[in-house]
Amino acid sequence: MFNLIIGVVILIGGYVYLQNRLAAAKNAVSNAYAGIQVQLKRRHDLVPALVDAVRSAIKHEEKLFDQILAVRQEAVTALDQEIEKVEVAEASLTQGLREFFAYAEDHPEITATQNISELQKQLEETEDQIAASRRLYNGNVERFNTQLDAIPSNWVAQTMRLEKAPFFGLSASEAKSASHMPKIDLPGAQS
Repeated sequence: MFNLIIGVVILIGGYVYLQNRLAAAKNAVSNAYAGIQVQLKRRHDLVPALVDAVRSAIKHEEKLFDQILAVRQEAVTALDQEIEKVEVAEASLTQGLREFFAYAEDHPEITATQNISELQKQLEETEDQIAASRRLYNGNVERFNTQLDAIPSNWVAQTMRLEKAPFFGLSASEAKSASHMPKIDLPGAQS
């Protein structure tokens, strides 16, 4: 009888331990995703300031400004949706910003402005922070998903109704969404 009680206590203790480990891993994934969202929001906040600064340098490119702001708004709207939709919207914004900066580099009167250079630097730093946040998130997702696959924690995960977390990677979405990516018409740009 004593051995049975010890066995039950060990089983319950093991279950609680695994449940706590899974809960901690799930929370790490959620926290890491929140870090990505913070950096994406920072990038979204910088885009209008950059457009306004460039707009003051060149006043004849309203269509360009409207397009980049529309792509930015799509990314802002997607931020509260599933990761896959965030990836597609962010891929579009990344592509739009690349084209925007390529246009700016071709027009020295734009990049000569200190304010624009500072905003561009802040955007580059934010891109680095997004990449770091994405690496942290994906590492946490990998650990969490591995726990969901491993015995005996997968049994506990089933009782908790846990599902695998999706990875966050813009490169896969960029390839997938290339046909859906909005084209930003840049005056004087070569296609």
